[in-house]
Amino acid sequence: MPKKYLKVLVFILVFIMTLSFTSFLNAQEEGKSGDLPSDVLNYELTSADKVLMVQPAVCYITSIFYGYVLDPWTNQWSGYYYEAFGGTGFVVNPETGHIVTAGHVIDINEAQFKYDLIYSYLMDTYGDYGQLDDWSDADWNWAYENIKVEGSEGPPYDLEAYVQFNTAIAAEPQGPGSSSYLRAEIVAKSPFEQRDIGILRITPQTGRSLSSALLGDSSMIEVQDAVTMIGYPWTSDIGQDNPLNPTVTNGTVSGKQMLGGTEWIQIQGDVRPGNSGGPVLDQNGNVIGIVSAGTDNTNNYIRPSNDIKSFLNAENKLGLVDQEWRTGLVMFRLKHYSEAIKRFDAVLNLSAGHLLAQEYKAKAQANMGQDVPLSDAASAAEETVEAVSQEQTTTSVAAQETGGLGKKALWGIIGGAIGGLILIVVIVVLVIMLSKKGSHPPVQQAPSYQQPSQPQQVTSSESNAEKAKSGDEEKSNFCPNCGAKVGDEQAFCAKCGNKLK
Repeated sequence: MPKKYLKVLVFILVFIMTLSFTSFLNAQEEGKSGDLPSDVLNYELTSADKVLMVQPAVCYITSIFYGYVLDPWTNQWSGYYYEAFGGTGFVVNPETGHIVTAGHVIDINEAQFKYDLIYSYLMDTYGDYGQLDDWSDADWNWAYENIKVEGSEGPPYDLEAYVQFNTAIAAEPQGPGSSSYLRAEIVAKSPFEQRDIGILRITPQTGRSLSSALLGDSSMIEVQDAVTMIGYPWTSDIGQDNPLNPTVTNGTVSGKQMLGGTEWIQIQGDVRPGNSGGPVLDQNGNVIGIVSAGTDNTNNYIRPSNDIKSFLNAENKLGLVDQEWRTGLVMFRLKHYSEAIKRFDAVLNLSAGHLLAQEYKAKAQANMGQDVPLSDAASAAEETVEAVSQEQTTTSVAAQETGGLGKKALWGIIGGAIGGLILIVVIVVLVIMLSKKGSHPPVQQAPSYQQPSQPQQVTSSESNAEKAKSGDEEKSNFCPNCGAKVGDEQAFCAKCGNKLK
C-alpha cells in the first residue's frame, strides 16, 4: 500500500476516535442532567439564594509587614517589628486558587512604615532611660533620614499574606513564617492611586476545595440598582483573637465618577473598615465591583469589575463545589430534603469547612418529616400549581425542554455507536489491505556486475616514443644480399659488405 494512503487512513482513524469519544462524553453529561427532575432543572434561584452561592467564596485576608531596624550606635540589627492589616477577598478560580482583593489591603506606605518602626525601636531601646526626652525635632529628623529599616532580604520590608474562610480569627502574628493559616502568594498589585486591585493565589488542598464567584459586566450597572456587599467588618483589633464572621448588607448604586483617570461607582450602604476588597453583587449574584474607599460608613466607593477582568490574567470560573452546593440548595428549597442531604454531604466531602452546607444539612435533617421524594415531585407540583391555562402551557413547555435534554443524550449515544462502528470497518479494511501487500509478486532485482579494474593509463611521452619507433620502423631498409637492416644513408651493408648504392 502506498505510504500516502496509509497516512490518510491513520488520520481518518484518529478523527473518528476523537469524534466518538466526544459524543460519548456529551452523552454522559446530558445523562447527568437528565437524572434531575424538571422542577430542579427549571428552578430559578432568588436574589437571596444567589448571595448564598457567592458567600462561601469570600475570605478574610491578613497582611503582615515585617521590618528590622539597624541601630546606628551599636551597628546591630534589631528583632522583627511588624504592622498588620485585615481585609476581605474572594476566589475567582477554584482550580488555580486566584483571589481578588483591594490593592491597599496588601500594600502599605513605605515612608510611614519606616517612621513607625524607627519610633517603636528607639522608644523600646532608649525610651525607658529618658535618653530621648531631650531630643529635638532635628534629632528625630536625623534618625528618620539615617537609620535603616529593611526586610530580611533587603528594603523596604517583608510581606506575608494569609487567608481564612468562613469564621476567621484576627490573631496576633507569631513571627515571620509562623502563622498556621493558609499562606497566599502576591501575584499582582495595583496601588490605591491607580486601580486599587490586588491578586493573590493559594494552593488548593485535598478536603478544602474552593468555592468561586463570577465577575459580571460593571458597564451595565445603572444608578438606583440594588447591590449586596459581603465582607469581614472589623469587630476587634488584630491580636485580640476575637472571631470574625462574614456579614451581608444591602445598598444602592447612587452615582458614577471618574477620578484620576479611573472609574468609581458610588454606593449607599453600610460598609465598615475590614470590608475593603469584598465583593459587591448585582441582583444576578455576579460581582460588579470591590469595596475600595468611603467617606463614612454609608457613602462608599467601589472599583468596577471590568477593571478587575483586565488586571486578573486568569480564567474566571466556578468549580465542582459550586455545582453541588447549588443543586443541594435547590433540592432544599423544593423540600427534597433527603436528596439535599446527599448533595450537602458531597459538598462537605470536597470542602469540610463549608459552613453553609453544614447549616442547611442540619435544617434538612430537622425537616425530614416533610420530605418530598423525587418520585413524588410531579404529583406534588400538580397539587400546588393553579389550574390556569397559561401556567399549564408553561409547564408543558418546560416538560418539552426536559425531554429535549433526553433526546440530546440519546443522539449523543447513537453518534458514539455509529462512530465506533465506522471505526471497526476502517480497521478491518486497513488489515485486509495490509495483508494483500504480502501477496504481490516479488520484485526482480537487476543483475549485479562487478566493477572492472582500472585500465592502465599511458603517458603522453611513452605514446610519442612508440609513435616515433613505429615511424622509424616504417622508414627502415634491408640489405638485398643478406637481409640485414640498413639505414637510408648507408652505402655498404655492415654485415656482408655488399654495396648498397
